[in-house]
Amino acid sequence: MSTKKWPPLDPGTAVRTTQPNLEKRREWSDEGWASKKWGVQGEILTHHDSHGLCYDVRHEDGTEGCYDPSELEVIT
Repeated sequence: MSTKKWPPLDPGTAVRTTQPNLEKRREWSDEGWASKKWGVQGEILTHHDSHGLCYDVRHEDGTEGCYDPSELEVIT
């Protein structure tokens, strides 16, 4: 199940990162891009919507990254 665009997913929602959306690459800083991990599970911490919807995710290893909705799938 891919992530919906609106309303945003709730904090605590279990997700899996999929693959980078390279069309959105220019929207991310180098630091933001480097924080992403692919093919891992995590949980939504919060969302942001000032420049388009994105999610802060805590990865299984405790690190955090920020993702476009197209880079996540909900784990049911």
